[in-house]
Amino acid sequence: MSTWRVQYTFGVNTVNTKPYHHGNLREEMIRIGVELAAEGGPEAVGLREIARRASVSPSAAYRHFPGQESLLDAVRDAAGDALGQAMHDAVSQLPSDAPATERVIAAGRGYFEFALNQRMLFRCLASGFEIPEGADANDNPFAQLLELVGEIEGAGFAAADEAAQFSAGVALWSAVHGISVLCTSGALRDVPEQRKRELLEVTLATAVRGLRF
Repeated sequence: MSTWRVQYTFGVNTVNTKPYHHGNLREEMIRIGVELAAEGGPEAVGLREIARRASVSPSAAYRHFPGQESLLDAVRDAAGDALGQAMHDAVSQLPSDAPATERVIAAGRGYFEFALNQRMLFRCLASGFEIPEGADANDNPFAQLLELVGEIEGAGFAAADEAAQFSAGVALWSAVHGISVLCTSGALRDVPEQRKRELLEVTLATAVRGLRF
């Protein structure tokens, strides 16, 4: 997990990023990288521009990130954390005794709303992100989906073995991520917002029904 936090507010097309303390150049570079990604997508993230905004020399920046890809990886990790937080926030708005299926749907809505409201930053995740090992479910979107699928299994809707749970999580992730990409940068990007959300609801309902295997 990153040592800094991205705060995301639903419905606002901005990301508020704060470094933990002055003088931590690596974290400051990630913060600026996220700002650049939110402005123009992954193509806008460049070491020299980040060095300029951080008021340091390019050589100082390269000491923390030897190349463009390592920097983009850090920005993707931060974007994934922000997406996971958006999902967590959406689920937390439900009553504590909400059915597991409603929690899954709320997480999917949080995922989709983040994609809509943070289109440029979401493009950093358009090809997906790494499946974590032992990740905190509050931080990683896929780990969070797996946890929610496990709750449905606990309610008796789905199979109980770990492999089946993983497969169900991948299926759910594929549906939510797919509709999010289609509606932000794919074939459905020009569809009216209300229609996009209607398509999301159909996608989520279909995916949740499919978890009963």
